[in-house]
Amino acid sequence: MNGRKPPEPPLSVVVVGAGPRGLATALEIQAALAGGVSLTLVDPHPGGRVWREDQDRSLLMNSRLQQATLFAPSTGEAPTFADWYASYGPDIGGATPLGPTDFGSRALFGGYTRWVLERLLAGGAALARAEAVRLEPGRERRHRVLLEDGTPLEADAVVLALGHLDVEMGEVERARAEFAARHGLGYVAPGPAAEADWTRIGPGDDVAVLGAGLNFYDVMALCTVARGGRFTHDGDVVRYQASGEEPVLWVGSGRGVPYLPRSRRPTGQRPAFMNADWIAAHIARDGGGLDLRRDVWPVVVREMRHAWLMSACPRTRPDWLARQLRDLPAEGPEVERWCAVQLPGAPPFDLDRLCDPLRGIVDHAEAEHLVRAFLTDLVAQATAEPAGPAIAVGERLAQAKDAVRELVAHGAMSPESVLGDLQGWFRTVGGFVAAGPPVSRVVELLALMEAGLVRLAGRRARVDSDEQRGFVLSSQTLPERPVRALVEARLPADDLRLTTSSLVRDLLERGTCRLAELTDGHPTGGLDVTRTGSPAPCRVIGADGTADPTLFALGIPVQPLEWNIANLPQPGATARTLQQARQIAGQIAALRESVAPSATTGHHR
Repeated sequence: MNGRKPPEPPLSVVVVGAGPRGLATALEIQAALAGGVSLTLVDPHPGGRVWREDQDRSLLMNSRLQQATLFAPSTGEAPTFADWYASYGPDIGGATPLGPTDFGSRALFGGYTRWVLERLLAGGAALARAEAVRLEPGRERRHRVLLEDGTPLEADAVVLALGHLDVEMGEVERARAEFAARHGLGYVAPGPAAEADWTRIGPGDDVAVLGAGLNFYDVMALCTVARGGRFTHDGDVVRYQASGEEPVLWVGSGRGVPYLPRSRRPTGQRPAFMNADWIAAHIARDGGGLDLRRDVWPVVVREMRHAWLMSACPRTRPDWLARQLRDLPAEGPEVERWCAVQLPGAPPFDLDRLCDPLRGIVDHAEAEHLVRAFLTDLVAQATAEPAGPAIAVGERLAQAKDAVRELVAHGAMSPESVLGDLQGWFRTVGGFVAAGPPVSRVVELLALMEAGLVRLAGRRARVDSDEQRGFVLSSQTLPERPVRALVEARLPADDLRLTTSSLVRDLLERGTCRLAELTDGHPTGGLDVTRTGSPAPCRVIGADGTADPTLFALGIPVQPLEWNIANLPQPGATARTLQQARQIAGQIAALRESVAPSATTGHHR
């Protein structure tokens, strides 16, 4: 014998979910263990179900090319989505070349995720194109992941990167589906529009669309250009040339107004108040007691006002304006008087009107006219350089939401604020003002309105089921109108209590995981994990309160411990998903010192 220590067997790691979060985490694990890992990704939709390459290319991302990556800086060569597109994308991205600030199709981003997956496989990872249905104690290693075909995968560590999970249809949705089937009507339940069955919606059908957010814009595309129509451009004028296969979409929602557009080019404005120092100070100081309405919302309003005034009066010095606004009330007549005197050229910042322009309107024709004028003005603001005040407000609010996300992740916000205000009115305001579609989508919407293929149902829209008339649409401004189909243009709530996932149900039943509680005795619908800021974050906590050092979770099923986490990771060291991927990989790499197959036989928790 030469006395040399035999090489350690590679650590076995299974990542369940090969969408963006799973891929980013797998990249970090591969880099951290540098060949000392047997890595398997498990997913029936490799690259991510949302990003399938075979979906209609009219469905767009809600991130610019330069706002998306799967590589953390620590992984060495880190080609962002924009970098990848510059090298490979023009060959597959369509006829119109895209720049870093443009919005690509979801199928195009699927090309990027597939390319990343191929890099992982070339680096030694394996792929199981199947659904994981169970997690149980391993025979030779700590965990055993069972696939839908019965194949077992033994692992020293498992990462759950599950993304959006299917949920059971609610009582209202089941009743509507049964009513539609009984009466020969069309019905599309909440869920991804790209996966819905549109065959029951025929040409010329009047269709009630409940929801005017991003899912509505997907519905709009799938019922028009995906049915053979096309948009024509004559200078700045965009018109729609119908194929004859389109239905007529009557879109309504609580506000009755579709989501506001994003600017053609980013404004470049940065937060004036909610910067990294502000975030760090509140995390260190408040220890879970921050109240959204009292402590955070006034600062958010100051941010939005600052963005509004900087856009309206671009020669104003941003630091001077920030100092003045800091000493004034966030809202009310005092700050309005100051703005009128000091910046007389700026239009008044009226957040209520921006968020709810149809309030008080009861005439349907007036409402349609007002919304067309409102959207036309927003398109002009979004295409101007620099963008207009309302668009600048949306961009700044998106940045403020990132700051709030950090506060929630570090446990600085009160449970009441997280479960009430954040999940309620703040989420809806943030979506409407700051998470809208590319401006090109709103241009197309206006063209479809001009063509009579999109009509506005109005504010506080609702649909009733009438045995004689079928589905009946009405709103604050629209009298009752029978329709041939109903589309619920929204995603169902991410709630693990309602999921149909066999894996998650098994984890909960076995006590391997538990639902998080932000207030004693009131479980949320999200997975409980160790918090950001703890020495070992993202570890799954079992029913006995123990955090498993070899089982991790990140992403959407962890909400509301993580808030507003659905966004793709952005380039840079501060992206939440990339930070978590790095932290998980570091903890798994540390297992090399303590995990060997002989030491873990039969041990689970």
